[in-house]
Amino acid sequence: MISWLTQLHALGVVKVLFWGGLVASLASLLTDRYLHALLKTHWRLVLVCISLVLLWRIPTDGEFFHGTEYEDSYVYTVAGRQIAEHFRIESAGDALPYSINVCSVGSLTSCKQYENFPEHLIGYPYILSQFSNIFGYRPSIGSIANVLSACVVDVLIFLICMVIADDVIVAVSGALIFAITPIFAVWGLETSAEPVSNGCMSLVLWFCLRFGFARSEQKGRLNEILTWCAFTGVLLFSLTVKRENILLTILLPVIVFLAQFASVRLHCFSLWRSWWIVVSAAFGFVLSSQMKIFQTMSSETALLNKFPVTSSELIALLPIFVRSYFIVQWYGGAVILVIVGAIVAWRRKALGLFPLLLFGSYVLLYAFHIRSYYEMQSGSTDSRNALRFSMSLMSVWSILAGLGTASLLEWLRRVRPWRNHRAKVNWIAAPSVAVVLGVGYFATTRFRDDVVEDEFRMRIAPSLTAARVALRDRTRGNYILTLEPLIPQMYAEPNVEVLSFDELNDTVMKEIGFSQGDAGLLYVDEEIHRSPADAERYKNQLAYLNQFPHRTLASTEVYSVISIERVPTRDDSSQDH
Repeated sequence: MISWLTQLHALGVVKVLFWGGLVASLASLLTDRYLHALLKTHWRLVLVCISLVLLWRIPTDGEFFHGTEYEDSYVYTVAGRQIAEHFRIESAGDALPYSINVCSVGSLTSCKQYENFPEHLIGYPYILSQFSNIFGYRPSIGSIANVLSACVVDVLIFLICMVIADDVIVAVSGALIFAITPIFAVWGLETSAEPVSNGCMSLVLWFCLRFGFARSEQKGRLNEILTWCAFTGVLLFSLTVKRENILLTILLPVIVFLAQFASVRLHCFSLWRSWWIVVSAAFGFVLSSQMKIFQTMSSETALLNKFPVTSSELIALLPIFVRSYFIVQWYGGAVILVIVGAIVAWRRKALGLFPLLLFGSYVLLYAFHIRSYYEMQSGSTDSRNALRFSMSLMSVWSILAGLGTASLLEWLRRVRPWRNHRAKVNWIAAPSVAVVLGVGYFATTRFRDDVVEDEFRMRIAPSLTAARVALRDRTRGNYILTLEPLIPQMYAEPNVEVLSFDELNDTVMKEIGFSQGDAGLLYVDEEIHRSPADAERYKNQLAYLNQFPHRTLASTEVYSVISIERVPTRDDSSQDH
């Protein structure tokens, strides 16, 4: 009962932070004279950028990509469904109150056993629950929320670039790069917490710049107070979305002082406002302590204990992570613009330090992040594993790319061919931009189609098939035994029963009624889990399962749905007589 009240208390804090941050943000935006002037002057450019965001991200067939990493791609949507549909969520042992608990044995409507995911927090699921209340629950609700977040982020990138550089070329370039980069249009909608975390980071950065560095004539006292409240509220809420956002509470006060003392031209800086930013960061540390964020690292600690990593192996992860940014099919070669933008930001100092230091710090954090069980088991990783983490950096990446683009264009204007043949160059430039947009759009569409098809064929179709088979037999309950119970909970009806492969043992089989003949068992055998690493990880469960006879009900080249038969006992024979 105490753990249930603790979970309610945590969810209540998340609600207060979300709605408080939202109301304060809207109030700050509505009273910001500088913002109104920018939008009044550049609203056509902003609308064009938003249109490109929607065009690149909304698939014609309505099928979105959820992600490659099982837990991160599906756990948030299932947790959001639990909150939206008011399913009871019990604590799983000594679970942390701000972490996600989902059903591992039973159905969403009647769960027998819960599993805790300490490193996944309830801030993002609460957002999904609100979208479900508005649009109704659907498996793609997370992607729908991320599309809206992408539109807001694109506007914020434009505005932040204007504050940092006061250059419309920088602003348009940054917003355009965010809108049409293939990886941002596909992976940036995956249903992990990173895309929304990126949105929170963008809002925090905007309010930090507006509070700390706005000229007095651009805002009034009321707007100043509202902006600080919005900054604090969104900063605190971001901690309930991704635990890594504690970096914001550490870095932002430092960057504020660095930006001031690195450039004497920031006459708009006020020392007392910087101390209020420190106060907001202090609130963040208090919340982090109450959330026990450092205790959420238990799974990483367990992996390190099982697979110790040397310092040389840890350092080797950095180039592998960074290498992903150089893959043209994903980022369109924008890494060159980012490098140039980083150099420009460092040389100019001032407000350009914000995106530069945030980007560098998060890259280092994620590059040395402890990887999954399978990567630790194999001792190898690849560039694709960096993608989910990098979606937290879409905004600062685009801002740096905008700075780099404007700098290169400024250099081109000074070269002799441009000056002597400006009209011809402009005639060449316009069709070139159109070609880039066309190629980028079709590349993004093809990229999305490929990953969506693979995800459905390898992950979603097996669970949907098992759910349909389970619902055919109404005489008894059929449990879907799978290594990925979150997928049927996300796609099937809430009364479909699941049994996580991790929980398979004789005690659980008796608890669900299989040993007594009151429940059936459908095992989803998937090709993606027929690896030596899975055989080693689940050898006890596989050995237990192999003692039962079975028959195949459905089969393709990538999965099988197998009915596990109960072994008759002496009690059964006596009952027959």
